[in-house]
Amino acid sequence: MIKSAVRGAVVTALTATFALLPSLAHAEEKDKDNDIERVELTGINAFDTMPGRIRTGDSWVAHLELYAKKTGKPGKKKHLTHVGDGESECSAVRAHGDWVTMQCTRTLRLKKGTLTLSDMITYNRWQSVTAKTAVTGGTGHYRSAYGDGYITLAGRYVHLELNVDE
Repeated sequence: MIKSAVRGAVVTALTATFALLPSLAHAEEKDKDNDIERVELTGINAFDTMPGRIRTGDSWVAHLELYAKKTGKPGKKKHLTHVGDGESECSAVRAHGDWVTMQCTRTLRLKKGTLTLSDMITYNRWQSVTAKTAVTGGTGHYRSAYGDGYITLAGRYVHLELNVDE
């Protein structure tokens, strides 16, 4: 369990990140015609087991603390809210120098239920990358979820923009 002082430090760090990366926002809204829910989250890696030098066949896990931007009363500033946590399990399917192609399964635990994602991303681990991800299932409110979205990997930060169909 994260103590409130640590959580406050993380929220402060994320606030600075949001100021530098204004696209990192949260929205949860429904497309009334198609029953698509848009979910935007930002995660920070609390820890991971990624090896320093990745080789083909290596696997690792990462734990994410998930945050969302929420608006309070009209005219008030947006603030960050801790909305859940998540895990990523990844395997390197190809590794060459700093470039890695990895396949990942991600589970996001939110108040309304879990979402499961799957993606294959090629990137240089020292640079940011945005790639497609698939929503492959869920539980609770998301029990019949499917869809897709984008995932951005930027150092310790993971930004998700998902279109969840129910």
